[in-house]
Amino acid sequence: MQSSRALQSGRDKRSDWVGFACFAGWAMINLAMGASVFLRTPAVAVFLVPTFLHDSVIAVSFLTRKPLRQQAEGWMARIAAYSASVLVPAFAFIAGRWQSGWIAPSSRPLYTTGAILWICGACFGLWGLLRLRCAFSVVPQARVLVTSGPYRWARHPVYASYLLQYAGMTLSHLTPVSVLVLAMWWWVVMVRISYEESVLSAEFPEYASYKRQVGRFMPRLVRKIEKARQQVQPAAQDALRTTGN
Repeated sequence: MQSSRALQSGRDKRSDWVGFACFAGWAMINLAMGASVFLRTPAVAVFLVPTFLHDSVIAVSFLTRKPLRQQAEGWMARIAAYSASVLVPAFAFIAGRWQSGWIAPSSRPLYTTGAILWICGACFGLWGLLRLRCAFSVVPQARVLVTSGPYRWARHPVYASYLLQYAGMTLSHLTPVSVLVLAMWWWVVMVRISYEESVLSAEFPEYASYKRQVGRFMPRLVRKIEKARQQVQPAAQDALRTTGN
């Protein structure tokens, strides 16, 4: 049993270092791209700063995360996880190199709105990753249950941040192909989330209660309204009693 655990621990450590090397290398590439763009258009280069920080946080997270407790089995979970990670960046790279018509710039109002969504999503994603760093993984896994920071209001704030970024990218380069890719990415993310929540529910009994109270991508407004109503009703009843007396 101990040898099996030691073997698994060794595999985890190797995967941690591989993940660190991949994302650290990607962060360096983004940094080089940002430096190159800065020399030509400094204003545009500012938008690449959150991307560099995003990849840097992920790289460090591989070395600081808690030990693995459980993960989704089977190739479908892995395919969904990796597809959600690379689908939109791969599309942007292919379109930028060979099919520029797929990402033709939109009108100025749409382009500006998309850029604002993108930068807001990138900054929000950094906050989510900083809170998730001890439990970060690409493949759906259970390491530790994070419910603080943005996770108080949404179960998947990092995916919500990607949605803002990719929706902003699509809006600023609005074409039928970009809309189709965004829809495909959304479907893949929902599949990945289903695997992730199954693993978390199996490992953490308290996740069921957390899931009922916290929305997937945003606060549960209906539950907040109900809670406020429950708080108002006793106060109203007390006021009626006081008036009657």
